Amino acid sequence: MTRRILAAASLAAAVAACGDSASPPRVAPPPCTGNLVDRSSDASPIHDPAIAREKDTYYVFSSSPTGTFYTSPDLRRWTRRGAVFDSIPGWILDLIPEANHIGSPDVEWYDGKWVLYYQSHVSGTCNAAMGVATNRTLDPLSPDYEWQDHGLVLRSTPEYANFPFLCGAEGTWFDAIDPTLFVDPADGRPWLAFGSTLGGIYLVEIDPRTFVPTQHPRDFVLLAARDLGLPDPIIEAPYLVRRDGWYYLFLSHDRCCQGANTTYRILVGRSRSLAGPYLDREGRALLDGGGTVLIEREGSLIGTGHADVFHDGGYDYLVHHAYDARANYEPVLNVRRLDWDEEGWPSACRSAD
Repeated sequence: MTRRILAAASLAAAVAACGDSASPPRVAPPPCTGNLVDRSSDASPIHDPAIAREKDTYYVFSSSPTGTFYTSPDLRRWTRRGAVFDSIPGWILDLIPEANHIGSPDVEWYDGKWVLYYQSHVSGTCNAAMGVATNRTLDPLSPDYEWQDHGLVLRSTPEYANFPFLCGAEGTWFDAIDPTLFVDPADGRPWLAFGSTLGGIYLVEIDPRTFVPTQHPRDFVLLAARDLGLPDPIIEAPYLVRRDGWYYLFLSHDRCCQGANTTYRILVGRSRSLAGPYLDREGRALLDGGGTVLIEREGSLIGTGHADVFHDGGYDYLVHHAYDARANYEPVLNVRRLDWDEEGWPSACRSAD
């Protein structure tokens, strides 16, 4: 959630059309170290971060009761600025009375406006609903600032009362969480990647006006999945990037939010086709649980996950959260430079220790 999402090679041309969101000239690279964020600023609690830039201000949106967002002049110092909603939208509460959050935000510039996908669900289940809102600007001080909520995009409901993890619709198993908008630089068509464990990670084409899927659930394309027999089969938080003729799928494995037992981690695979198949560096299919680990932990920061890839000033950044073992496992914003090797595989900059 700019979340973005255009690849490095194509982003400059795409954002030039929106003027205010154009990337600044290439500057000296940020250091290839660990988290660039100033922890003395409002860097926590930030969970499931989605990043964007408008003019000279960076924005990060976070899962929270009403969709909190933060701003920064330099990717380092962050200030909490407000929330997308004053309260949880009524249509969500009509569908899911227990809903208590706006989760997994994703924000992208598309067709002259900012598009914000989000979801809410009952914790520990796949009883979920995904929505979308749009705005002409991200600046809350602008007279043009107003989030227009367009309501339901996709819904998943439990099939069995005693097994709330088996969800879907119309004969297809999926979990309507973790949406991310991907506009394919190859042809400009908008797609939505989403999903979680039971069902896996899916890709679906969306209507460019309504932002809802144009395909029947049986035609959703499965991009990644894991063996449900694993002790921890969690897979979620997809993010797509196109770079140098490759499509890269970033995702998270294992459970978040488990305190000292958190094993959340970020992995990646790639494909020549948007629809896959996606393979990791060793040739393992993401459909069979594969994925090259990008980052697992760094010092006291454990449970790295829910990645966003952000191109700015000629460089790529990996934006994600991690839990600080020295601060009661609070979720902390991480922004770190993302490098690419000669074979086209990404690596996340780390601390020397």
